[in-house]
Amino acid sequence: MRIRTSAIAITVAAATAGLTLALAPTTSAVAVTAKAGDFNGDGIADLVVASPGARVGGSAGAGSVTVTYGSANGVSPARSVTITQNSSGVPGTAEPGDRFGSSYATGDLDGDGYTDLVVGAAGQKQPSGNRATGTVTVLWGGAKGLTRGGIAVGNPAKADPNWNAAFGRQVAVGDFDGDGRDQLAVVSDSQLWTYGNGFTRTTSPTAVLSGQEFEFATLTAGDFQGTGRDQLAVTGETDCDDAACYYAAVYGANADGKVVREKALPVPSARPNGGDHETFSAAAGDVNHDGFTDLVTGQAAYEDPRYNNAGYVYVRYGSADGLTADRTAKLDQNTAGVPGVNENGDRLGASVAVGDVTGDGYDDVVAGAPGETVGGVKQTGEVVLFKGSAAGLTGNGAQAFHQATSGVPGASEAYDWFGSGVRVIDINGNGKADVVVAARGEDVFAGATKAGVDGADWVLRGSKDGMTTTRATSFSEKSFGFTYRNGEFGSVLGN
Repeated sequence: MRIRTSAIAITVAAATAGLTLALAPTTSAVAVTAKAGDFNGDGIADLVVASPGARVGGSAGAGSVTVTYGSANGVSPARSVTITQNSSGVPGTAEPGDRFGSSYATGDLDGDGYTDLVVGAAGQKQPSGNRATGTVTVLWGGAKGLTRGGIAVGNPAKADPNWNAAFGRQVAVGDFDGDGRDQLAVVSDSQLWTYGNGFTRTTSPTAVLSGQEFEFATLTAGDFQGTGRDQLAVTGETDCDDAACYYAAVYGANADGKVVREKALPVPSARPNGGDHETFSAAAGDVNHDGFTDLVTGQAAYEDPRYNNAGYVYVRYGSADGLTADRTAKLDQNTAGVPGVNENGDRLGASVAVGDVTGDGYDDVVAGAPGETVGGVKQTGEVVLFKGSAAGLTGNGAQAFHQATSGVPGASEAYDWFGSGVRVIDINGNGKADVVVAARGEDVFAGATKAGVDGADWVLRGSKDGMTTTRATSFSEKSFGFTYRNGEFGSVLGN
């Protein structure tokens, strides 16, 4: 791997090369405190849309991340930066199949008061072989945004002949030891690695193998016990005789500060014909405003075989005892107040995100249903907003939006998969989080294929009543001047 150490240049390159670094907004030189997702310290969160399938130069699937800086007016391609492994100051070189942007997370790893961006490249290959060892890159935030370069964090197991591949397929940032500093967690296929304090602009702390499961699917940080330290909730597939065996577990720091497996979590109930319910996605937030973080997951199956993969949202409520089996909720499209009905292949919960869309102090949940049929159009997709309350997550006041909804840009087309990714983030700083929706199947250029499609993203503003189409916007790679096809632009909105 070729490493460059110079700072990221603030330049405008040819857009078709996929290397554009647009001017980042400047801020005054004042003391800052890191805020989630705010890379330039101006107090407003910035939006990251990752495209691991993006072509960079002649390298298909090299991957890129595009950051649109938040403002009182929201986000715009005019206030953005697109970063690849060919960008100056970014470690490595963009190569076919690296999938830079496979996952991402944000947090202040070096403790300078500015939020940093952690990007996984699960397809990165070792220099002497063809297997995807994977890597993670930490990009440093600052007063001018992501212009300070970054460092590479390689697969700690790559020297082991039996090492695991796809390091960086999932990443999370949280305060695992409760010292007020952010730490990093990374998973490969079946290993969980954690990193303590000690990140600097040129070095990373030693990796600690915190756990090993058959396969990790999701990785989510949250203070589920209200102790002031974050735990890690993980889900995935386990090794058993049944073809559909899944698990969930919690990892947390022990007395020595090492993150270890603390307990298993009950897996949602099995189908009548056997097998547990696979977890599509996971996110964390406080939906009942009791001071404990709740774990929200999207689940694949449903008890009634008529609704196979209709999907549902499952909540494990946090408490002084952590996440337990006796405080859960299950919501689907047959829940009272929720628009629509359960249908085979809707895949509600294929993506989930948590945040306070209404600004009432209760976190809400947005779930994508990319397989939803709308007006007879197959798999065009939709997103559903479930509102938080003192009673927890319910169907009361739930909303559903899709591209056939009046005011939403675009039109419903087969296999758009609107809702394949979701994010909840306040990109205009008004106290009401906005909803970002990815449709990885959206056709943008002529000749896009169903197997590997162009992709686009939408921003629906938050309001006291929930999602709204007022000032709704959308953008694709065309908005940023890129011309590559079938790159699934903006398809990753976090893990």
